[in-house]
Amino acid sequence: MENEYDVDTEEEEEEEEESSTNNTGSEYALLLPGQTLRIQIGDVSASRKAWKKRRRNSSPILIPCSILGMNREWMVRWNAMTLLHQIGEESPATGGAVGVSYGKLARAYKQRLRGDLREHAKALGHDSVESLLQSLFDDRIQAEYGVQTFVEPQHGNLMLTTALTRRQARNFSNSAGLVQFQPEPEDDSEINDSHKMIHTGIAQVRLSTSTGSRPKFTQEPLGAALRVSPYDEAAERYQPGDEFNAFVYSYESYGDNESPLLVMSADDPRGKGVALGGTFGTSTRVFKRRIIKTGLVNDSSITKDLNDLSVGDGPISATVVAVSSHSNAAFIDCGVGRTRGKKYGGGIVKALGMLRFEDLDEDSDDIEAGEKIEVYIKAVSPQSGRYMLTLDPTIKSKKAKVIKLEKEADKRRERLTTKYNQEDIESLIGNEFDGVVKAKSKTGDWYYVQPRVEGEEEALPVGVANFFEGEEESEHGTYSPGDTVRVRIEGIDEKRGQLALTLLDLAP
Repeated sequence: MENEYDVDTEEEEEEEEESSTNNTGSEYALLLPGQTLRIQIGDVSASRKAWKKRRRNSSPILIPCSILGMNREWMVRWNAMTLLHQIGEESPATGGAVGVSYGKLARAYKQRLRGDLREHAKALGHDSVESLLQSLFDDRIQAEYGVQTFVEPQHGNLMLTTALTRRQARNFSNSAGLVQFQPEPEDDSEINDSHKMIHTGIAQVRLSTSTGSRPKFTQEPLGAALRVSPYDEAAERYQPGDEFNAFVYSYESYGDNESPLLVMSADDPRGKGVALGGTFGTSTRVFKRRIIKTGLVNDSSITKDLNDLSVGDGPISATVVAVSSHSNAAFIDCGVGRTRGKKYGGGIVKALGMLRFEDLDEDSDDIEAGEKIEVYIKAVSPQSGRYMLTLDPTIKSKKAKVIKLEKEADKRRERLTTKYNQEDIESLIGNEFDGVVKAKSKTGDWYYVQPRVEGEEEALPVGVANFFEGEEESEHGTYSPGDTVRVRIEGIDEKRGQLALTLLDLAP
């Protein structure tokens, strides 16, 4: 029986032959929001507003820039992943998940992108395409993006599978821009040519008059711009010739006087992460991932059941599997498993714990995959199959209710210090202001009050107002929501994560 995943049709053979004759050493990268490229700032004086209604003061500014290049390994990884999402199909061989064989992927890579996975494998130190794919999609990528390699049992064929449904995969990938790159020239001894791809200045654009299953494309010069806030003082912050990594923000086929425009951003369009050589993200839309039924057998390294975990358990000896800037967390193997439903093949599967960056101490900021650490259980969610971890041993003595209150206080404190930095708050300590009573505590010994600074249009955030130590409410009377009172700012109430206030009396 022929392997259904690796049989070339005559049409595919013709396309492959055609692509080989057109290949001049350059190929295309499929670019989506969140990928990172190396850019160079151009003429800052030629910056313009991004929105069509130019008079809007809050319109982002587009600064001209040039695309220099990108990391070869990451280009191949995201090309393969995007092709998987574009051409992958649901198959019984992958338990109903969307997948593609390495043979079909290699052909699509050559036909659509004019590149050769065998050449990339050789340049990156691998003896085969299979070895390259297994290296590109390791446990870290699987944990972060739900894409993994899988050996199809009937034919022994290596496949690439995704946790997205077919519809999600198509929606995710079909807006990708085709931008041309080529390997670093061999005569440039300063840069390793096998690990860097240089932009040629060209993009491939689908002809507007082209229809049908085999659309026609044309090559156009690619324009690029860095998108910044109008409040960034862009002309001073960015100077011509500046080089740095930036995120892809958007790709518009006809965004620059009917020519393709690639808009970059110094900040992750999802609001997190830094632009490193390997950082990648989807658009801001979050997809619901499907559990892949790959017929996994029970893992002998699983020693604990998720349902038996309790807050405060630990210390647990664990291994860091992946560190993800996409999720702002590290994924930790604690030897915990969970029962998989019969619908998804049954059995026990490994459940990784999540250690958020905010829960790392200063000594652990440089945590890396493969590192051995000791952790404690911070929260358990059996229904979602997840559990949260911390390095703080004091959690053992805390009750779940206390932990929940501390978490809420941390969120409020973060919102407060994001809006007002520590120096701003410290400068207000000892000052007295009028404030409006918003609510009374259940115990009746403190109030929620929102202070107002004279001359400022916007009031300060709502704070926690207490009486002087030793005083009682009876000495002042009872306040109602809407009453105006006099308060003094004391700093931040660490217990509640809000402004700490002292109630003086009703405002005059």
